[in-house]
Amino acid sequence: VDVSSLKKMTKDDLGLLQQPKKPKFKTALVGIYVRSQPNGGTDKSSNGQRYDSIPFANGVIGAGMSCQLINYVHDDHAKFFDVVKNFDALIVRCNPGQIKADGGDQNKFDDG
Repeated sequence: VDVSSLKKMTKDDLGLLQQPKKPKFKTALVGIYVRSQPNGGTDKSSNGQRYDSIPFANGVIGAGMSCQLINYVHDDHAKFFDVVKNFDALIVRCNPGQIKADGGDQNKFDDG
Protein backbone atom coordinates (compact mmCIF):
# COMPACT_ATOMS: atom_id res chain seq x y z
CA VAL A 1 0.00 0.00 0.00
CA ASP A 2 1.35 3.44 -0.87
CA VAL A 3 1.87 5.23 2.45
CA SER A 4 4.17 7.94 1.08
CA SER A 5 1.63 10.67 1.89
CA LEU A 6 1.78 9.84 5.62
CA LYS A 7 4.32 11.46 7.95
CA LYS A 8 7.01 9.06 9.09
CA MET A 9 7.83 9.97 12.68
CA THR A 10 10.28 7.16 13.43
CA LYS A 11 13.93 7.23 12.37
CA ASP A 12 14.05 3.83 10.67
CA ASP A 13 12.61 0.32 10.40
CA LEU A 14 15.92 -1.44 11.13
CA GLY A 15 15.41 -5.19 11.32
CA LEU A 16 12.11 -5.28 9.43
CA LEU A 17 11.96 -8.19 6.97
CA GLN A 18 11.30 -7.58 3.28
CA GLN A 19 7.60 -7.43 2.44
CA PRO A 20 6.27 -10.43 0.48
CA LYS A 21 5.77 -9.78 -3.24
CA LYS A 22 2.30 -11.38 -3.21
CA PRO A 23 0.99 -11.09 0.37
CA LYS A 24 -2.03 -13.12 1.52
CA PHE A 25 -3.29 -9.95 3.18
CA LYS A 26 -2.03 -6.35 3.45
CA THR A 27 -1.66 -5.16 7.04
CA ALA A 28 -0.18 -2.19 8.84
CA LEU A 29 1.12 -1.81 12.37
CA VAL A 30 0.03 1.61 13.63
CA GLY A 31 2.13 3.44 16.20
CA ILE A 32 2.02 6.86 17.81
CA TYR A 33 5.03 9.10 18.32
CA VAL A 34 4.56 11.60 21.15
CA ARG A 35 6.54 14.58 19.90
CA SER A 36 6.99 16.13 23.36
CA GLN A 37 8.64 13.01 24.81
CA PRO A 38 12.18 11.69 24.25
CA ASN A 39 12.21 9.04 21.47
CA GLY A 40 8.43 9.47 21.14
CA GLY A 41 7.50 7.94 24.49
CA THR A 42 8.76 5.73 27.30
CA ASP A 43 7.76 2.59 25.37
CA LYS A 44 10.04 3.45 22.43
CA SER A 45 13.58 2.56 21.37
CA SER A 46 15.99 5.28 20.24
CA ASN A 47 14.64 5.03 16.67
CA GLY A 48 11.11 5.90 17.85
CA GLN A 49 9.65 2.43 17.31
CA ARG A 50 8.00 0.49 20.13
CA TYR A 51 10.35 -2.19 21.43
CA ASP A 52 8.12 -4.96 20.07
CA SER A 53 7.02 -3.41 16.75
CA ILE A 54 9.67 -4.96 14.51
CA PRO A 55 9.35 -8.50 15.96
CA PHE A 56 5.55 -8.21 15.82
CA ALA A 57 5.60 -7.08 12.17
CA ASN A 58 8.17 -9.74 11.26
CA GLY A 59 5.86 -12.42 12.65
CA VAL A 60 3.08 -11.18 10.39
CA ILE A 61 5.45 -11.08 7.40
CA GLY A 62 6.65 -14.61 8.25
CA ALA A 63 3.03 -15.76 8.00
CA GLY A 64 2.90 -14.52 4.39
CA MET A 65 1.21 -11.17 4.93
CA SER A 66 2.65 -7.70 4.43
CA CYS A 67 3.02 -5.51 7.50
CA GLN A 68 3.97 -1.88 6.98
CA LEU A 69 4.93 0.28 9.96
CA ILE A 70 3.03 3.56 9.98
CA ASN A 71 2.39 6.36 12.46
CA TYR A 72 -0.88 8.03 13.39
CA VAL A 73 -0.33 11.78 13.37
CA HIS A 74 -3.42 13.61 14.56
CA ASP A 75 -2.61 16.65 12.40
CA ASP A 76 -3.23 14.42 9.36
CA HIS A 77 -6.26 12.52 10.69
CA ALA A 78 -8.31 12.54 7.47
CA LYS A 79 -5.33 11.66 5.27
CA PHE A 80 -4.41 8.79 7.62
CA PHE A 81 -7.86 7.24 7.44
CA ASP A 82 -7.99 7.71 3.67
CA VAL A 83 -4.75 5.72 3.32
CA VAL A 84 -5.51 2.95 5.83
CA LYS A 85 -8.77 2.00 4.10
CA ASN A 86 -6.49 0.28 1.54
CA PHE A 87 -5.26 -2.26 4.10
CA ASP A 88 -7.03 -5.50 4.90
CA ALA A 89 -6.23 -5.13 8.61
CA LEU A 90 -4.63 -2.74 11.09
CA ILE A 91 -2.70 -3.69 14.21
CA VAL A 92 -3.02 -0.69 16.52
CA ARG A 93 -0.12 -0.37 18.98
CA CYS A 94 -0.84 2.99 20.63
CA ASN A 95 -0.59 2.98 24.41
CA PRO A 96 -3.56 4.52 26.23
CA GLY A 97 -3.13 8.26 26.60
CA GLN A 98 -0.45 8.68 23.94
CA ILE A 99 -2.72 10.14 21.26
CA LYS A 100 -3.90 12.74 23.78
CA ALA A 101 -0.33 13.33 25.00
CA ASP A 102 0.61 14.24 21.42
CA GLY A 103 -2.29 16.71 21.22
CA GLY A 104 -4.82 14.46 19.50
CA ASP A 105 -8.26 13.16 20.43
CA GLN A 106 -8.54 9.44 21.25
CA ASN A 107 -12.28 9.41 20.56
CA LYS A 108 -11.75 10.95 17.12
CA PHE A 109 -9.19 8.22 16.36
CA ASP A 110 -11.51 5.47 17.64
CA ASP A 111 -14.40 6.80 15.54
CA GLY A 112 -12.20 7.08 12.42
